[in-house]
Amino acid sequence: MEVQRHTYYRLIHQGIKCLLVDRIGHFTELEYHEYLNGMTGKSSCFSMSDEELQFAIDNLRSEGYLEDYKRLLTR
Repeated sequence: MEVQRHTYYRLIHQGIKCLLVDRIGHFTELEYHEYLNGMTGKSSCFSMSDEELQFAIDNLRSEGYLEDYKRLLTR
């Protein structure tokens, strides 16, 4: 998954951004990192394992986010 890590970073960032705008009406980098930390226990995608990245993607998809990005995810 090493080649895809940056794609996963972008997808997670976009998914959390959409989620926060939907739920609280705005988005900041601090809120992004707090939400990511609550979801995975880590506040940065760079420090996440491949499994944690996949967990974050799966969680965002199950919440209804990232539907437009399914084509970018290869399994």
